[in-house]
Amino acid sequence: MNILAVIPARHGSTRFPGKPLASVAGLPMVQRVYTRVATSGACDKVVVATDDERIASVVREFGGHVVMTSQDCPNGTMRCHEAVVALEAEGAHVDAVLNIQGDEPFVHPEQITQLADMLRKPDAAVVTLAKSMPADPEIHSPHRVKVVRNLKGRAQMFSRSPIPHGDGPWLQHVGLYGFTRTALEALVQLSPTPLEQRERLEQLRWLDHGWRIDVGTTTHLTPAVDTPEDLVAIEQLIQAGDLPI
Repeated sequence: MNILAVIPARHGSTRFPGKPLASVAGLPMVQRVYTRVATSGACDKVVVATDDERIASVVREFGGHVVMTSQDCPNGTMRCHEAVVALEAEGAHVDAVLNIQGDEPFVHPEQITQLADMLRKPDAAVVTLAKSMPADPEIHSPHRVKVVRNLKGRAQMFSRSPIPHGDGPWLQHVGLYGFTRTALEALVQLSPTPLEQRERLEQLRWLDHGWRIDVGTTTHLTPAVDTPEDLVAIEQLIQAGDLPI
């Protein structure tokens, strides 16, 4: 299986403009993501998909591959798809795609390998990861996406609200996805749904349209950066030695 890793990266984030270029322990965030994905060795090629020349320039400077995409891509999945189509037009063969968010500077190489292995299963279509979290106030943060799985390890619901109700551990969604090439082509044709728009979570569109999402579990701490405050908290974890770089 020929697996392509795509890192969507846009400069115009509403909550954190210029986020992919923000410094994380001395390196641009997008570089940290790219290096960790490439280190896994699970993908045949790694590219950054962006519409911003500032981001593209930084990626080229550290030796990464860039695919320029349009400015009107509504989400990361569409940007991934546009990058795949562009590469295929140049002769690339793609069997599956990993979508690694550009705000995951501490994505672990083992997580990339895990997603790739999940995609190699005969009935795979869409895969993602989640981490079990102890009962703590973070469950109330709308920036921490929660997921509930059924007994077969498939997603039942994603939400920014605290789910499930009651005391106890919960699953925090990790912003990584894997798609077979066929599934990706189908997903980008789906129309938005009211639940997706209300929660502002694209994966709910896929569930609403009947797609199965397999959710693997990971033990690695991979804090995402949604806001400048998240970056400050991450720097504090690094300085305290609680987050290896």
